[in-house]
Amino acid sequence: MFSKLAGIFILGILVGWVIEWIFVRLFVPNPKKKVEAALQASRKENANLQQQNRELQAALNTTKAAPPIAAIVPPIVEAPTVTETVVAGTVTTPEPSSAEIDNLTKLSGIGPKLAEAMNNAGIKHYTQLAELSVETVAERLASSGIRYSKASAESWAKQATLASEQDWDGLKAYQATLKN
Repeated sequence: MFSKLAGIFILGILVGWVIEWIFVRLFVPNPKKKVEAALQASRKENANLQQQNRELQAALNTTKAAPPIAAIVPPIVEAPTVTETVVAGTVTTPEPSSAEIDNLTKLSGIGPKLAEAMNNAGIKHYTQLAELSVETVAERLASSGIRYSKASAESWAKQATLASEQDWDGLKAYQATLKN
């Protein structure tokens, strides 16, 4: 009877060990496989970076071997003259020259980056901004990818009109109503 129990006990241990071995093989992740996959990915990335390095070195060597470019002298441009024309009692003044760019940051909702994007889009003066619709401004600024508040954009035309007329007190009063 004791030998039967000892045999069953040993058989139970063997069956348990086989079941555990199968479970570990099938369901427990092997850390070696993860390390090997990471190593292979690193080697591939290393090879790509070395190839890029060789290409960049070749491009650098060709640019160093090229003859130097002569210094470019900027052409001399005469400053445009601003003249006033009087016709039948009305005074018309031309648009300000490109050297005189209005400070668009004085308008509520326009910061330095947005002002720079507007200047790059060709909006450099208060009068230009006053004449443009919100949709036109959005189209011009779309290529810059800059983000701004549409609620602020709806007030820019009126603010720009006041600023172009140099009605700074009126502009401040209008901006105060926007904040409330």
